[in-house]
Amino acid sequence: MFLKTRIDSLLKITILVGVASVMLTACGEKSKSTSGKSNGERSAYEVSGDHALGDPRAPITVVEYASVTCPHCATWAKTVWPEFRTKYVDTGKVRYVFREYPTAPLDLATAGHLLANCAPDENFFDMIHVQFKSQRKIMFSNDIKGDYVALAKSVGMNEADFDACMANEKIKQHLNDVIELGSNDGITGTPAFVINGKKKKVYVLESFDKEFAKILGENLPAIKDDTKTLAEPKNH
Repeated sequence: MFLKTRIDSLLKITILVGVASVMLTACGEKSKSTSGKSNGERSAYEVSGDHALGDPRAPITVVEYASVTCPHCATWAKTVWPEFRTKYVDTGKVRYVFREYPTAPLDLATAGHLLANCAPDENFFDMIHVQFKSQRKIMFSNDIKGDYVALAKSVGMNEADFDACMANEKIKQHLNDVIELGSNDGITGTPAFVINGKKKKVYVLESFDKEFAKILGENLPAIKDDTKTLAEPKNH
C-alpha cells in the first residue's frame, strides 16, 4: 500500500502497460542499433532519438542501457563514468549513447526517463545524472511528485510542463522503442553495455580498457596492484 500511495502521487503513467508488453514480447528481430551508416551526426550504431555524447566519427560507439532506479547504474555513473568520459569520450575515441531501460520500481523509472526526455536537449544528461545522485532520496520520498517537479523546475519547466510531460505520447513511444531495441540486443539487466554493436560483459574501467585496446590496436596500460575495482552488478 505504501508503494502504491507513492506511485499514485505521480499521476497515471499509462506507458507502463506498453512497456511491460514490449519487454515480454520483443524478440527475434535483428537489432536496429547495429545497422546503418554514419551521416556525420550519428555513429553507425545509433538510431533516431538516441542521446549521445562525443564525436560521431569516433572508432568506438558504446551504448549503455540503464535505468535511473537501478542502484548499480547509479554506482557506475558516480564512480566509473567521470574517468570513462575524460579518458575516452572527451578524447574522441568513444561515442557514448545512453538508452533508457526501466527497472523496478517501473513507475518511478518511467517518470524519471520521461522527465529527462522532456527537458531541453542540452540538459538530458544532467537530468539523468542528478537522478542517479538523488536516487535513494527520490525512491523513498513521501512526496515523489514534488521531488520530480523540483527537478523539472531546475531546467526551466513548471508543474504544468511536468504534468504534460507525463502524458506525452511521443516520448512514451520513444521509450517503448528503446525497450524493444534493448530486447533485441539481448539486454536482461542494467547497466548493460554494447560496444560497436556487440554486447560485452564490462563494468569497471579496466574491462573497458581491454575491449577498447583490441579495437584501437593499442597496448594495455600497466594496472597497479592497488587499483580499486567495483563488483560486477547482478541483473535487475
